[in-house]
Amino acid sequence: MEPLPMVLPLAVIALSSLLHCTAVAAAAGTPPRFNSIFSFGNSYADTGNFVRQCAGLPAVAFNHSPYGETFFRRPTGRPSDGRLIIDFIAEALELPLVAPFLSRQPQDLSHGANFAIVGGTALDVGFFLRHNAASVPPFRSSLRVQIGWFRRLRRSLCNSTAAAAGCGERLVARSLFVVGELGSNDYGYFLAGGKSLQEAKSLVPEVVKAICRGVERLVEEGARYVVVSGTLPAGCLPMALAKYGAAGNATAAEHEYDHRTGCLRRLNGLAQYHNWMLREAVAHMRAKYPAAKLVYADFYRPVARLVRRPTKFGFSEGPLRACCGGGGPYNYSPEAACGSPGATVCGDPSAYVHWDGIHLTEAAYKYIANGWLNGLYAYPSILDLAQ
Repeated sequence: MEPLPMVLPLAVIALSSLLHCTAVAAAAGTPPRFNSIFSFGNSYADTGNFVRQCAGLPAVAFNHSPYGETFFRRPTGRPSDGRLIIDFIAEALELPLVAPFLSRQPQDLSHGANFAIVGGTALDVGFFLRHNAASVPPFRSSLRVQIGWFRRLRRSLCNSTAAAAGCGERLVARSLFVVGELGSNDYGYFLAGGKSLQEAKSLVPEVVKAICRGVERLVEEGARYVVVSGTLPAGCLPMALAKYGAAGNATAAEHEYDHRTGCLRRLNGLAQYHNWMLREAVAHMRAKYPAAKLVYADFYRPVARLVRRPTKFGFSEGPLRACCGGGGPYNYSPEAACGSPGATVCGDPSAYVHWDGIHLTEAAYKYIANGWLNGLYAYPSILDLAQ
């Protein structure tokens, strides 16, 4: 992987101009605005890193139709029919969409970079090798690794003679950092390795600690504005319902379902426990780093609301059924995953909450992003940070 030599010239030239404009704006008394976004996380925020990392592998469905059909009219590597939460945040801040760091195409990274990647975890591969060797992430793409990519990019940008002195501090201080959803893959790998749900739940303190270590590293790097996302209700995902519900598990009992939504109660309980611990940890970090603005962004409540009352928010189709998939009660089958020859796609993705059984539709992501931007699901709101 050698992305930096190809993207650096454009990035450094643009960064030099960016720093000049920053100085002019400050002299004119313009309110501070974000000039860039740096994004971390997993497939819920990946704008193309995974397909670049796996270039040449035909099984990478995210690089095939119908992915990307709604907004981009072509696959971009995003695991959705269109834009993700991070895309809507960039648009609201009037910044370019955040480019994937691993792209092999020349790109201007002066407005930030996306390090989030499909399969990303909070915990390092070594943790899984020591505790769960039966199911291990296939790539080294944990939050710690992603922060290493960020540091590498920052050093490269600021080592150029074209960049002004102190560019690293200025770049980081005027950037929004979004530590997207992490944890769902960590628990998923444990469950796939034969661990019980209770054993996965015992992992929550380690996962939250790893996320917080990552946030603290970014703050120590100079980050002043950091959004930290919780996890979504995993028990409402079509994939989880097909795998762990009655259709895929003969031992699943009726009491394991939430009768209001049809979601799996214990999986949602794991997500709620994770979110409670993470929210408390973010509050603790606020006290530890008073100079930084740390935002906890709720991923659970907006998805839960869409599932409970989909028609209220404009989603006319069953909220537990995927738009794109291989049939069955939830339109999800690992043998006919979205993007494969055996899958079909709905006519109107905006009527669905779920896209491919694991990821959401652009319409659902837009609703969540609006809640983070205006404060309904995040406090302080991201737009308040930008003022």
